[in-house]
Amino acid sequence: MSQAINSSVNTEIPDPDYQLSRLENGLIVATLPMPWLHEVNVTVLVRSGSRFESEEESGIAHFLEHMLFKGTNNTPNPTKFHALIESMAADMNAATGHESNAFWISLPVEQLKTGLATFCEMFTSPVFSDMETERKVVLAEMRDEENEQGESTNSAVLSGRKFWPDHPLSRSILGSPEIIKNLTKENLYNYMKRHYCGGNIAIAFCGPVKHEDCEKLAVQNLGQLPKGRSPTPSPPPPMDPGPHWIGVNDQDAQFCLTLGFRTFGYNADEYYKIVALRRLLDDGFSSRLQANIREKQGLVYDVWAAYPAFFECGTLELGASVSPENLETVFLALIDELHAIVKKPISSEEWQRLQTRWKASLITQLDRPSMLIDRYIGDRLFNHQEPLSKAWEKAKELNPDHLPAVVKELMQPKNMVATLIGPKARESLPSLQKIFEQHFNL
Repeated sequence: MSQAINSSVNTEIPDPDYQLSRLENGLIVATLPMPWLHEVNVTVLVRSGSRFESEEESGIAHFLEHMLFKGTNNTPNPTKFHALIESMAADMNAATGHESNAFWISLPVEQLKTGLATFCEMFTSPVFSDMETERKVVLAEMRDEENEQGESTNSAVLSGRKFWPDHPLSRSILGSPEIIKNLTKENLYNYMKRHYCGGNIAIAFCGPVKHEDCEKLAVQNLGQLPKGRSPTPSPPPPMDPGPHWIGVNDQDAQFCLTLGFRTFGYNADEYYKIVALRRLLDDGFSSRLQANIREKQGLVYDVWAAYPAFFECGTLELGASVSPENLETVFLALIDELHAIVKKPISSEEWQRLQTRWKASLITQLDRPSMLIDRYIGDRLFNHQEPLSKAWEKAKELNPDHLPAVVKELMQPKNMVATLIGPKARESLPSLQKIFEQHFNL
């Protein structure tokens, strides 16, 4: 059995069949032929997002994402615009991140030409109808991340203010209510002019498609966009040495507890070591956080490790949703899991399981258009690309001995931000600080 697993881990991962070209205006056209599908998925990626905003326009990338769905010159009524799209059996949506905007549509093959033309009008001739209505929607979305006093309850935003001081990454993608309330159509058009240009956009087609046909459609629908210039993001400054402690009182029945450590981004050589560490801690019910804190002790319903990574920086996070009576126990248990990586050798069985699951997660990206688009097309907008084959080569070069050194180097108090959100969170922080001082010594 173990020999079969070893053989599987040592085999290579193929890269998907895909093709790329550039239009005269710099726009990237990509196709990932998947002839077994019965629909075409089209994604438009824009090198935009909240890290490219000035402080005075914080939230504009996300608000623009909403407003692009509010009608076009040909169909200025938002409801009629959506009805037209849906009459073609198409579905569309979008998302805004720190480093990109993404818009996607899925539709039957026979509707591709007409549906894509309608979809792309959002980027060439938007009219931004019903702006006041959508402003209310976005402001309501913001309130989902606030307590009754109007304080943020988004742990990523709270910790980001310490991790990335005075930098766009420290701000909420949603922006601030004051700015959103005052954005005008002129602001949106000016932002589009700067960012929604050919040299800053990629369009990707997945399904039963041919590259030459998709390239023609891209020329017809987006070829008139100006080339423009790609913005250069500024790296965040160093964080003030921690540990930093943040408490926000909220009326939820449980605490949201997060321990975050500033670390490398996805462009760093150490990236895969951090990914391996995250997988050791949280990848299935047999992984350490799940097995030791949830399954064996029953202390929490939800416990996790995450690695949100940007181009040049990132954070490794350990967290849990925990009831007040278990808060101190769970906090100490999270610290103990970091100690265990340093003090106890990782067994060959555990490492084999980690690598087997890691490889499987990479292989299954071949079946998931959105992941392939992120890896092979979206990353090109940042002049960074790691094919599946290369990613697996780097992953399988690692061994268990790499991780204790990573923990000792990065999981240090100076790199840490702890956030606690929940009932009497501020009053609960001193006891956690005391536990930390007594037990955190890597």
